Amino acid sequence: MSGPELVARTRRRLDLVGYGANGLGALVLFVFVTVLVPRTLSSAEYHEVLVRTAAALAVVLVVALYLGRRRTLGFYRAATAWAAAGRAASDADRERLLRYPLEFLRTAAACWVIGGGAIALVDLTVAPSAAAAVAVTAALGGTVASSLCLILSERLLRPLVGRALAGGPPPEAASVGVAARLATAWALSTAVPLLGGVVLIGADLAGADFKAGDLAGAVLFLILTALSVGLLANLVVIRSLADSIGSVRAALQRIQAGDLDTRCPVDDGSEVGLLQAGFNRMVVGLGERERLREAFGTFVDPELGERILREGTDLAGEEVEVSVLFLDVRGFTSLAERAGARDVVARLNALYEREVPIVLAHGGHANKFIGDGMLAVFGAPERLTDHADRAVGAALEIARVVRDAFGDELRVGLGVNSGRVLVGTVGGGGRLDFTVIGDAVNTAARVESATRQTDDDVLITEATRTRLQREHCAWQRRPPIPLKGKSEPVALYAPA
Repeated sequence: MSGPELVARTRRRLDLVGYGANGLGALVLFVFVTVLVPRTLSSAEYHEVLVRTAAALAVVLVVALYLGRRRTLGFYRAATAWAAAGRAASDADRERLLRYPLEFLRTAAACWVIGGGAIALVDLTVAPSAAAAVAVTAALGGTVASSLCLILSERLLRPLVGRALAGGPPPEAASVGVAARLATAWALSTAVPLLGGVVLIGADLAGADFKAGDLAGAVLFLILTALSVGLLANLVVIRSLADSIGSVRAALQRIQAGDLDTRCPVDDGSEVGLLQAGFNRMVVGLGERERLREAFGTFVDPELGERILREGTDLAGEEVEVSVLFLDVRGFTSLAERAGARDVVARLNALYEREVPIVLAHGGHANKFIGDGMLAVFGAPERLTDHADRAVGAALEIARVVRDAFGDELRVGLGVNSGRVLVGTVGGGGRLDFTVIGDAVNTAARVESATRQTDDDVLITEATRTRLQREHCAWQRRPPIPLKGKSEPVALYAPA
């Protein structure tokens, strides 16, 4: 529905609320006076009061409805000018629209104070008791009419409020809060009949000389009126709150199902509206966090990312036993010299597309990419008792996959070593890196370099072989090779 159509339809419904609520209050006033007053007046006084009250009530009702509608219509047009013009609501527009129910209530209350006082003055010339009855009844009837105007207008404005708040959260303290709505519904269903009963009992105790059954009839009238009007008010308030909270619950279920693009419609200007707007901000934050997690996962191993989110970036160093796998491309320098930079990068990405999933499938952590080389760790950050088997299994599978995918076009060398290392974050100046440090890491790098001398795709150390819990293949011992930085030769093994 277009903005102008919605504005016109809501205006018609608000007119019906104004006419209906104030007409109901006038009916309560007239019936209550005719039921109560005749029992304390003579027959002549009763007829005089009846005629004067009916005439004054008719005049006051017509004048009050005309003036009240004129005033509320002016405020309504100002509050909905943005919708009628088809533009987005500004902060001032939102605040004005949310204040409309209170303006409706104030206007109705003012009309009842002035109109009830005028009718009471008319009846005062006949009998003071009649004027007092009119004044008290006008106060009760005015409370009923004004409260209904507040509750029903707030409900009818929901579609317009939803459009206005689509561009921003509701201004604080601009509309009727939840506590005020519940208090109003309580007043209609409880306070009005109780106060009316108190007035009647007080008048009887003061010597009003009610006839037998008059007091009971008047109280019964109050109770029936309060039951019907109070039920309507409570149903409107409960439905209003239930719809708003239900929209939050429905949106929450969609989020739990994984739909982070869902939004809760903000159609309430009270605390519930702030809850709806806050819920939407939370969903936006969740979406941003999820996108950050996905982007983070492309640069950092998922297991490490989860640990950083759980423990923070300051991961204290701890000494653990791991298996380290080093991988390097054979003849990469000559390849880079022959091919262009884009082709080299594309070739490396194609290689890593095959290698990294294998490392992850074996429970490893692809720790670093260094040009044409990769460092993978098994046993950190997640502790693995079979880290040596996992590292060797990954190395053998990578070698086989690379041979099948690239043949003689591209070869890799893989070195695996096991030992104790220090695991944690290293860095400074706002830049940190999760890494493993220790002799076992340096040895793994030297073992990978030794594959060029032995012409093997995979080499493992004695430290790794002794930690294997199952036989992956037959192993052939290679002649001890002095490794750079090592004082003694390291025993190496290659798959047969």
